[in-house]
Amino acid sequence: MTDHQLNGKPYQSAAEVLNGIAEYLGDSNGFDTYGEGEYLQAFEQEVADLFGQSAGVFMPSGTMAQQIALRIWCDLCSNPTIAMHPSAHLETAELLGYQHLHNLKRLQFGAPEFLESRILTLEDFQNLSSTPGAALLELPCRPLGGQLPSWDELVAISEWARDNGVALHMDGARVWQCRPHFGKSFAEIGALFDSIYVSFYKDFNGMFGCMLMGDEGFIDESRTWLRRHGGNLINQGAAVASSKMGMEKALPVIDSWVTKAQELAQLFNQIDGVRTNPTVPQSSMFQVFVEGEAKALNEQIKVAKEQTGSDVLRSFMATAVPSQSMTEVHVFENAMAFDTARIDPFMKILLNP
Repeated sequence: MTDHQLNGKPYQSAAEVLNGIAEYLGDSNGFDTYGEGEYLQAFEQEVADLFGQSAGVFMPSGTMAQQIALRIWCDLCSNPTIAMHPSAHLETAELLGYQHLHNLKRLQFGAPEFLESRILTLEDFQNLSSTPGAALLELPCRPLGGQLPSWDELVAISEWARDNGVALHMDGARVWQCRPHFGKSFAEIGALFDSIYVSFYKDFNGMFGCMLMGDEGFIDESRTWLRRHGGNLINQGAAVASSKMGMEKALPVIDSWVTKAQELAQLFNQIDGVRTNPTVPQSSMFQVFVEGEAKALNEQIKVAKEQTGSDVLRSFMATAVPSQSMTEVHVFENAMAFDTARIDPFMKILLNP
């Protein structure tokens, strides 16, 4: 961990990662065989209990887990449609696997759709043209700067889903960041959903892997689909141990990362020509918008890093607004030791080439 890196996770070599896992395991036997093993199964139940769910299954990837969850729910009601935000990971980052592998379809919110820049509301679900087989909510919504609905809005969406017989699935890749905003426990948040996916490599820096949770029948069916997807690996011991280690280390302090994100966003918003989305972060991430072309800004980032010795912002991308670019800030443990006095000199060089 260094005091000059604000954004992202510190680099670790493969040897450092594996040595850390070995030290953490000690004399424990972390090996499983095709998902059977005391260490793995105890971890699955531990995480399920945390979210108030009956059971959980460790899977290699969230792409696999979420497609499996939605396939199960849609098959159950013989309705192959899913209500989800147009920026959902399944829609934008998985080469439309849910369509090609499972013949599922996204049910569009309105026509035309104007949701790219805001989170879903109860009214959006109420105005759907037909009842979906399942609905998906991402908490927090990374494409929108980690935004979250209010607690009352989330409860209302959950009640709508149950009143209409629609299974509600949580894309909780980063749900670990949500307690401060909602002021609720993970179990209280989890109680609003029929199934939940959480990631272990994003906030917890695990090697890989995730957990899919729900009732016992749902998880039994998930294990069948896990085998069909080729995800029932012979052994996942190292990944499970790194997930458990990362969770134990980060979970007690992750709420402070959200507070730090809010402090950092306030500093960025004091700089002329810079604004964040949201203005006050609701999770431990936010977006930074500046005037300028992304390609030129990315070249200038290299200059700012070299001249200041600070790693403040990562690469920019173009936005729908001409000559305006955006980048993300993700707050992890290393950001807690970052000297915020480094931000101004870095940004001056970035914005004044």
